[in-house]
Amino acid sequence: MATATRRPLPTLKVKQLNPPRIPSQKAESKNGKDIDPIERRLLNIRLHILQPIVRRTQTPTEPTLVFDSFLYIGGLKSLGNRVRLTRLKITHILSVVFIPPAKNLVPSHIKHLFLKADDHIAFNIRQYFEQACAFIDEARQSKGGVLVHCVCGVSRSTSLCCAYLMKHHSMSLEQALVQIRSRRHIIQPNIGFLRQLLLYDEQLQLDHTRQEKTAMNVIIEKIENI
Repeated sequence: MATATRRPLPTLKVKQLNPPRIPSQKAESKNGKDIDPIERRLLNIRLHILQPIVRRTQTPTEPTLVFDSFLYIGGLKSLGNRVRLTRLKITHILSVVFIPPAKNLVPSHIKHLFLKADDHIAFNIRQYFEQACAFIDEARQSKGGVLVHCVCGVSRSTSLCCAYLMKHHSMSLEQALVQIRSRRHIIQPNIGFLRQLLLYDEQLQLDHTRQEKTAMNVIIEKIENI
């Protein structure tokens, strides 16, 4: 009896399925999980404070009064109107630019401070915060006015004014930005400057907490010695 030969079964091609992707830490950060507090605040600032709701075409006054009756922000064009500077009782000018303004642009009777700075996200503008704050507050104490200017009055000058409001008027960075933007809508510190300002804000809060603890310890010690 003849044995029937078996025909080989056709090979089935099975499609290989890739294993499911496990979300990385970066993806989780984008979804709002485990995000750094600084980056969370930075995102909030860019979305809710500096994001223009309505496009404005009106050019702000040069310079612009942004706080109280003494703190002004402007661009280089602010230096060109000496009559207006005199009328505003400007006694101090802080130039935060890469190249110092020509000497003939700054009146001889006005106290001038030049801080060399580039409007770049990698530039360390935090190195100037304390010096700028002291200069601005000197103008306030002398009952004068201070003009803080860069090229356009948008990023560098705004950053130094924010640092001043945070240090001397107990504002958070968010409060300082809202205050300045309510007077000068074109402000837009670059993202690198914003990160440095947020770190400075945290430093100021820590310093304030330490001062409060020290003061409380002194009070407790005095009470115990009664």
